[in-house]
Parts: sequence; C-alpha cells; structure tokens
Amino acid sequence: MLNTAAFSLVLFSWVKEVGEILLLIGLSGEVALLVLGISKGAWERGLAITFAALVLVGVALEYWADSPRTLGPASQQRIANALKEFRGTPFDFSVELDPEAVALMDDVGKALDVAGWKRQAVAQGSGYIPPGKPAAGIVVFKGVEVQIAESRHSDWGAAGKPAAVLLHAMRNEGLTAIAKQVPDHQESADAIHIKIGAKP
Repeated sequence: MLNTAAFSLVLFSWVKEVGEILLLIGLSGEVALLVLGISKGAWERGLAITFAALVLVGVALEYWADSPRTLGPASQQRIANALKEFRGTPFDFSVELDPEAVALMDDVGKALDVAGWKRQAVAQGSGYIPPGKPAAGIVVFKGVEVQIAESRHSDWGAAGKPAAVLLHAMRNEGLTAIAKQVPDHQESADAIHIKIGAKP
C-alpha cells in the first residue's frame, strides 16, 4: 500500500530538485546562445523560447516547493469542525525553531483552540515557550507528525478517534502529516503529541 504522507515528502523534495535542474538548464542554454552567437534564424529563436520556458517552469516549481505551509481562517474552521466532538482532548506541541514551522504550529493551535481541545505543556524536552501558551518541545526533522503513546492507541489512534481524525483533517487542508505510535517510555501517554518540523 502506498504511504501517501511519505510519498508527499518525497514529492516536495523531488519537485524542488527538478525546478533547480530546469532553471539551471534554461539559464545555461540562454548564456550559451549569447556566448556562441549562433546565427539568427528560426532555430535560434526556437532554442531561446525553449530555454526561457525552462527557466519559467523551474522558477514556478521552486516557488511552489518553497511556499510556506499555512492554514488560513477557513482551513482552521474546517479542522475545528471536524474535531469538536472530541472537545477536551489533551495535546501538546513540539516544533522546529524555524519561522515557517512556528507559524504553522500557531495555525494548528488556533484550530484546536476553537475545537475545544486542551493544550498543555510538553512533558519531555520543552525548550520553546510561545507567548501566552504552554511550553513546546523542540524537534529537528521534516514534515508533521501526530504521535500517540502505544498504550493510548485504542483511545486516540484508532479509526474515528481524535488523533486519526486530526490527521485526516490536516491532510484534507493540504498538510503532509503522518501518524506515529511511540513507546510509552518515549512520550507521555497523557496527550496527543503534534510535532511540526521544517517544510520538506
């Protein structure tokens, strides 16, 4: 079975690399046309247009791959609506100390606040304290993970349960997110752990 979230992580990385390659080829081709001074004609015009198109496509792909992940008010409301039935669910955050990741954490936090979920300080490895919010942990990885302790899988991680619905809601808004069960000794069993890393 295809792991959609893992595929998305690979896709972002691949799109960025393809964009860089196309940009390089296009710019190199344009420079070569200028340096070699190929005689004017339909052939040169065709090459110039081709190289210019490669530059434009390369820039567009890089722009798309580098654009920040955000959840606007409408996305936040849709996530909140999907999660309201689980009002009071405890959760915490860990985040990569990157402005884009921190902004995404704030967006997700707003949606969960509206849904009535209960944000708490991370139990292990705190290190970032958002203004007016409980302490968050610090992570270094790419993507978004929703983690639960193994002992809470039936309560939170099974189909139709809070972590599974959260994961589905975030994916519906275009976020690349994966679910992960972790041993109880590795993470607290008292909350769902939302970990937001750098953009892939």
